[in-house]
Amino acid sequence: LGEGWWSGNYTFRGENWNFFGDRQSFLALLILTYEDGSQKIVTTNDQDWQYYDDGPIRYGSFFQGEVYDARKEVGIEGWTQRGFEDQDWEPVVEVGIDSTAYLGMIRTNEVSYEDFELIGQFGENAKVIKELTAQEVTEVRPGVFVYDMGQNMVGIPSITLSDREAGDTIRMRFAEVLYPDLDEYGDNVGMVMLENIRGAYTHDLYVTKEGDNVIEPTFTFHGYRYMEITGLEGPLALENVKGKVISSIHELAADYETSNEKVNRLFQNIVWSQYGNFLSIPTDCPQRNERMGWSGDISVFGRTSTYLANVDQFFRRHMLAMRDAQYPDGRYADVAPADNGFGGILWGSAGMTVAWETYLQYADRALLEEHYSSMKTYMDFLEKGIDEKTGVQAAGMLGDWLSPEGNKNDNTLLFSAYYVFDLEIMARTAEILGFDEDASSYWQQYEDRKQHFNATYFDPQEGKTLKSGFEAPRFGGPPPSASDETNGPQYMDTQVSYAVPLGLGVFSKENAKAAAARLVEIIQSPTVDDAGVTRPANSLMTGFIGTAWISKALSDHGYDDVAYTLLQNEAYPSWLYPVTQGATTIWERLNSYTHEEGFGGNNSMNSFNHYSFGAVGQWLMAYSLGIERGEPGFQEFVLQPTPDKDGNMQWAKGYYDSMYGRIESSWSLDDQQWTYQVVIPPNTTATMYLPTSDKSSVKEMGQSIDESSGLMVEGYEDGELKMRLGSGSYQFTAML
Repeated sequence: LGEGWWSGNYTFRGENWNFFGDRQSFLALLILTYEDGSQKIVTTNDQDWQYYDDGPIRYGSFFQGEVYDARKEVGIEGWTQRGFEDQDWEPVVEVGIDSTAYLGMIRTNEVSYEDFELIGQFGENAKVIKELTAQEVTEVRPGVFVYDMGQNMVGIPSITLSDREAGDTIRMRFAEVLYPDLDEYGDNVGMVMLENIRGAYTHDLYVTKEGDNVIEPTFTFHGYRYMEITGLEGPLALENVKGKVISSIHELAADYETSNEKVNRLFQNIVWSQYGNFLSIPTDCPQRNERMGWSGDISVFGRTSTYLANVDQFFRRHMLAMRDAQYPDGRYADVAPADNGFGGILWGSAGMTVAWETYLQYADRALLEEHYSSMKTYMDFLEKGIDEKTGVQAAGMLGDWLSPEGNKNDNTLLFSAYYVFDLEIMARTAEILGFDEDASSYWQQYEDRKQHFNATYFDPQEGKTLKSGFEAPRFGGPPPSASDETNGPQYMDTQVSYAVPLGLGVFSKENAKAAAARLVEIIQSPTVDDAGVTRPANSLMTGFIGTAWISKALSDHGYDDVAYTLLQNEAYPSWLYPVTQGATTIWERLNSYTHEEGFGGNNSMNSFNHYSFGAVGQWLMAYSLGIERGEPGFQEFVLQPTPDKDGNMQWAKGYYDSMYGRIESSWSLDDQQWTYQVVIPPNTTATMYLPTSDKSSVKEMGQSIDESSGLMVEGYEDGELKMRLGSGSYQFTAML
C-alpha cells in the first residue's frame, strides 16, 4: 500500500505530512462470478482478512523515493504458502480516519470525515506511456555512473541486472541537469545537480537478490533526465538502463510543425512538460519537494492543455479538488489538493478559468453545473477584496511571477483585470445555465469594473498604463510607488500591463487600440530589466501571467508579424532561448541555465520542467494554424490562419483531434503568394477568414472563387475573405 497523495510528505515545507490521513488502508469489494452465473460477494472486514507486512517494498513515497529489498521476493505460490504455514500473516484492524489529517499551515478548523463521500476514479489513470533507453553513460567519479536519458522525463527507471549476488545495495539519484564545466562549480563538475530538488530525498535504494534482478519502483516517480547509479562494479550497457514515462495523458490530440526547427523543439518541450506535469493532478513541477497543483500555473496553461490532449475528465476531477479545498469565505486555495499558498486572485482564479476553458473546448455543460455554486461563492469573496478607498481589486499577492521587469508593475492592475475576466466568465456561465437574474447582476458588475479599470489604469492622452497608487502587498519584491501629486501620475508601461488586459478584453475599444500600439512600441525597443540590464528589442519581458496572453493580445489587434518575431527571437529573454541552451522541456525560468553563467545563482529555486511559459502553445494552434473555437465543442468552429508575412517561417502544419474528428491545417509561403490547406471533419462546419490583399487572387484547387464554385463567400473586410465551409478537404491560394 503506497502513500500516494493521501499521506506522507507533501509540499515544499518539510513539516507538511499527512494532509489527508496518516495511515494507508485497504477497501475492497470482490465479486466472484461462477460458470453457472451465480455470484459471491466478498468485502473487506476485520474477521475474514489478514495482512502481511514483510514484503520487498520497505518504503515507497512520491517525494522520498522507494526502498526495495529483492531478497524478500517470493512467487505467488510461495508467498501464500509461507504466509499461512509460517503464521507470518497478521489479523487486520479497522483503520479509522478521524483526527489523522494534518491541519495545514493556514486552516485552524478541525478536519472531519464525518460527512465524507467515497467517489470512484474518473478520467484516465496514470500509466506508462513511453519507454526511453539511456543515450550515454559517463563514469564521473570512480564507481559513480551517470546515465543520460536524452530527454527530461517523468516516471521510473527500469534497470536490468544479470547474475548478481544477494545483498548488494544499488543506489539511484535523479536529476534534471548536471553541474556544467564552470569554475564556480569546482569538484561538482559533471555530477548530478540536486540543489533544485531541495527537501525531497527522491533516491531509490535496491538490495539485490541472487541471480537476475529488475529495478522498477512501484510507489514513487521522478522528474529527471540524468540518473546516477552507484553500487556497481562497472557501467551497465545502455540497453539495460531504461526509463518508463508515466502520465495521465495517454494520447496527444494535436501536433504542430514548422520550417523553424527551434520552434518545433519548443512545441515538443511543451508536450513533454504536459506529459510530466499531468500525472494524476496538474502539478507545477514533477521533480522537487513541491509537485503541487499550483493554481496559477494551470490557470495560464489550461487553454493550451485542452488542445494538446483530451483533458475534460482530468479537469473535472481537478475542479472537484478545488471545490474540496475551497475556504469557507469562498477563497480558492492556491494549491489543490491541499490548502496552502500565497498567490491570490491570479492563482485562485483557476477555479474560474479552468472550468471555463474546459467548457469552451469540449462543450462540457455538466462541469459548469457541478461547479456553478462554487464559482458564485468565489465571486462573493473577490467582491470583498475591493479596496473601499480606491476601488481597486486587492485580493492578491503574487503578480507576474518571474517577469524580468516585475518590480515595475502595480500588481493591482493584474488583479483588477482578472476580476473583470472572472466576472465575464461568471455572467456567461449564468446565461448558459439559465440563471438569468444572476447573469444580469454579473454583467452589470462586469461593466462597472471594466469602466473602473479603464479610468484607473490607462491614460488615453499618453496611451500608457498607469499605477493606481494603492500599495498592495506582494511576494518577492517591494510594493509599487504611489502617485506623486507634484510629479504627476506614474506610468507602469510594462509589457504585462498591456498584454493581460488586451488578451482578456478588459480595455475599452478606444483604449485597446492605443494600448496595442504601445505594446508593440515597447516590444520593439530595448528594455531595462529589474537587474538594470538592458535587454534587446523583441525580448519577452513577461512572467507566468503575461506570457500566456501576449501573443494573443498582439494577434487580436492585427500584429501577427510582431507575435511571430517575438516567438522566433533566440536571445534572452525569449521562448527559444532555453531551446538554444539544450532544453527538452519548458523551464521555470527563461534563463534557468545558460552556457555562460550556469544556473545564475538560482540553483535551488529552479525547475527544468514547469509548463507555465509553454502557454504559447495555444497561440500556435489557434492563431498560427488558425484552428480556433467557435461554438463550444468544435461542431462549429473558426479557421483563421496567420502566416508569417515576414517570411522567417516559410510553412506550418498541424492538426487538432476534436470530438468530431481531426481538423488539419497547413500553410506555406512562396514570396507574396501563400497556400492554405485544411481538412474539416464530418458533421461540422467552419467559418474561415482568409487573409489576402487581393480578393480576386483567391483560388480553391486552382479555380476562382465565384458563384459557380459552390463555395459560400460571406464577405471581404479588413483584408480577410470570409467563407463558410462544410466538411471536406480544401486548398486555397491567395496573395498576401
